Amino acid sequence: MHTNVKTALGIFLFFFFGFLALTENSAYYASYINTLDDPIPLLTYFKPELFALVFMPLLFATGWRVWIGESHWASVWFHVGIPLGILASSISFVGVLANVNSLELARIIVGESLLAVLYGGAVSFIGYLNLNTVYIPIKRTNYSNITKFFVFLLNNLLILGGMHYYAQVFAFIDGTTIYIFAAVVSAFLLINRDESKSICRLLCETMVIASLASVIIALVSYTTYQGHPPLVGPAVAVGIMGPLYGSFVIFQCVTFFPERDLREINFGQINWHLLEISGFWILMCLAPMSVLEMSVF
Repeated sequence: MHTNVKTALGIFLFFFFGFLALTENSAYYASYINTLDDPIPLLTYFKPELFALVFMPLLFATGWRVWIGESHWASVWFHVGIPLGILASSISFVGVLANVNSLELARIIVGESLLAVLYGGAVSFIGYLNLNTVYIPIKRTNYSNITKFFVFLLNNLLILGGMHYYAQVFAFIDGTTIYIFAAVVSAFLLINRDESKSICRLLCETMVIASLASVIIALVSYTTYQGHPPLVGPAVAVGIMGPLYGSFVIFQCVTFFPERDLREINFGQINWHLLEISGFWILMCLAPMSVLEMSVF
């Protein structure tokens, strides 16, 4: 079987069986909810706003890197899928905190926010399966730094548009998190003695460590001041902004640094650590009630 046919068939079957799995799940929920009098919202696995927040920057970054001949499309998808998913999910979390007053509604929207990680994971998975290590791009050299700046500006306007959809843009600025990142960046870039590492690799590793530091500091504050909402709020903000800032910077690195720098980095490990950090934060702070807490047995 021809390679392109196998690729197309594999992608089709991946989405086909995935769609059947999610549809089967939703059908069960719908049949049960119809027997109840409570207005329980029906779970949907497709949220257009989250889908757009992941795929619009993705397609723009892919188009840019393919147009300048820097990367194969699959390389872009593999590298940015998880960071974009976490970025979109974190932006949605901020919207929950800023706009939702009901606890039950907050729980529902927090659950839906995690769909962005699913979308980003699917993107990264498809990119990984189609990585072409023998691909030799034809680099385009007839573009200026003004073009690159325009691409940077336009791509970030897409992300800012997503932020504005969920909350005011200023809601995404947190001084404590910025200082944490500044401290970690200073340590990594100025104290580092390994001259063999590229700036891209150092930045990506720094963002992972800074995200972890933000989450740990946020959890210490969160567990210390539980029961005092005015004190818990800033801690939750730090825990959300850490992965958001880290994923945002990693996305910029993948969009604008050369392919040779990206191949130097173990992005499977970077993505896995980002997922671990976000999962740890969600488990410790935003996790729903357990089966035992609901007393279903």
